[in-house]
Amino acid sequence: MSSPPPPKPPPPGSIDFEITDFEHARQVLDDLPAGIVEVKHMQPGFWERQRRKSTPTDRALTGAAMDWVIGLPPGLRPHATCEHFPRVVNALAGAWADSAYSVQVLDHMINDYRGGRRGFPVAVQQELAALLAHQRGRR
Repeated sequence: MSSPPPPKPPPPGSIDFEITDFEHARQVLDDLPAGIVEVKHMQPGFWERQRRKSTPTDRALTGAAMDWVIGLPPGLRPHATCEHFPRVVNALAGAWADSAYSVQVLDHMINDYRGGRRGFPVAVQQELAALLAHQRGRR
């Protein structure tokens, strides 16, 4: 048996074409280049538009949050977070009873999984990290 003959080399100066369908070609043109999506995250006001509308309880601690803070060991109470981010403390107070869920909430507050977030001030980050370590130890 003999093998098939090798394909003829293309003539000099010719252009090779890749066969494709129109649907695939349109999709490639519609996709944004890498990095373009992240640029919109850096535009002023982007994250503010993503956040839910503010409510009155976002600006002050709820009664349940105050009870939760008082119930924490004195060295674990998040003073800076209460002062600067009552909305965060209200969310933590609501999630605290479910240790798995509260660990998830704290983890998402501490780590930037969406990209482009400013983050919390150092004192608040330290308080949240201490709460996370405490809650992980309870599980």
